[in-house]
Amino acid sequence: MNAIIQQINEIGFVNVSMSKIAKAAGVSASTLYIYYENKEDMIQKVYSDVKTQMLIDCSMKLTSEVPVKQSIMQFCENILLFLKNHGDYFIFLEQASNSPVLKSLSVKDFDTSSRPVYNVFEKGISEGILKQTKPNLLIGFCMYPISQIYKENLNSKQDISQVDFDEVFQMCWDAIKA
Repeated sequence: MNAIIQQINEIGFVNVSMSKIAKAAGVSASTLYIYYENKEDMIQKVYSDVKTQMLIDCSMKLTSEVPVKQSIMQFCENILLFLKNHGDYFIFLEQASNSPVLKSLSVKDFDTSSRPVYNVFEKGISEGILKQTKPNLLIGFCMYPISQIYKENLNSKQDISQVDFDEVFQMCWDAIKA
């Protein structure tokens, strides 16, 4: 999986081939066909695995016992931690999100791993703490600013810890609170 992600991140979906991935992984191309039917199947499965891992990591420490604002702050911290620990996964997800190969995947494919996050946002909506809109929209207003700052830090080669997380979280919170 790491060789697949590395190759796609370096040369892109269009230029990647099963033989290039096999070479990077140190295996024969026929070995890849044991796990994947073809390039599209490989990309779908790896995307699904990586996105599931991201959702699990972003759900860490989210419980219904904690106040909504504190849970959302934890969610935002989890996003930042995932980005810092799995920058290669993030770059892969960014590229993959625009690929027509993934059209067959749906939000429902990730229901189980995203449920803890949705629970927090649905609780906030039902309690009137968050804006009365779809949870996806509110989640996006937390994820995208953090990921954008991460991307900018990657491009400028700055350490992401230089970003004032409290300020970024407050801006996210201001955007989603009722």
